[in-house]
Amino acid sequence: MLSNRSVPTDVLLPHVTYGDLEQAIRWLSRVFGFSEHYRYGDPLSGAQMHLGNAWIMLKQGPAGHNTPKQLGHGTQSLTVFVEKIEPHFERAQSAGAKIVEPLHETVYGELQYGAEDLEGHHWLFSRHARDLSPEQWGATVAEPIMMTSQVSLKLSVRHGKRAIDFYRDAFGAEELYRVESEDGGVVARLSLGSNEFWIADESPQHANFSPESLGGGSARMLVTVTNPDAFFERAVAKGARVVCPIADQPYGWRVGRVRDPFGHDWEIGRPLAGSAKSAYLQKPKLK
Repeated sequence: MLSNRSVPTDVLLPHVTYGDLEQAIRWLSRVFGFSEHYRYGDPLSGAQMHLGNAWIMLKQGPAGHNTPKQLGHGTQSLTVFVEKIEPHFERAQSAGAKIVEPLHETVYGELQYGAEDLEGHHWLFSRHARDLSPEQWGATVAEPIMMTSQVSLKLSVRHGKRAIDFYRDAFGAEELYRVESEDGGVVARLSLGSNEFWIADESPQHANFSPESLGGGSARMLVTVTNPDAFFERAVAKGARVVCPIADQPYGWRVGRVRDPFGHDWEIGRPLAGSAKSAYLQKPKLK
């Protein structure tokens, strides 16, 4: 699928209309923690904001536009999933949001709270608390959900705990959870942005070997970031070795390659501005 930096999401993009768009942008930033991506129009007519990977479009309402607060009711509600829901609730509450549903766990397994913004739009902020089948809390299923295909990277390393620390410090990865064995081995699930990957101590008895044991790897990872130079320099400062210095490439990418302390190679880069074809239809070709 082709990517579009002006529309970063691929599934659903809500549009919310405000009577005072400028004020709404400031309020959503201060109270709910949204970040502004861009705005357009003179006078201001629209903007795009996000909270993590949740994206919304904001529109300036026409003259005579009535807000949900003025109407006395709303016609829709937006749900945003937030991993650190407790501090988010405390922030919204202390910043003056109208809390219409306190933080609690629902019968369907969500830890959530409800709030209204400055113009009366209803928001739910939620985190999955339990994995429940709809039948467990009384719902009738019309069509069972089929699990979608997903590929997750799993890296074999010699020193799992040290690797977790490195990926956290060098790449900014977040540890989601880990399982440790009695012999000190570890399997961990990490996330980098919206992408998840796994770390596991090598286990020769299961034919899982690290690049250090094999004398090299058979794959390399590509990390696309807004500022590849800063990401690259941070990785090197934390112990990665430069394989190919970061530079603009003729195929439309700025990219470099490092080898982490555990033998895995990572290409770090981004498409160059104005190189739409090469940015999205070709891949980095560092040797």
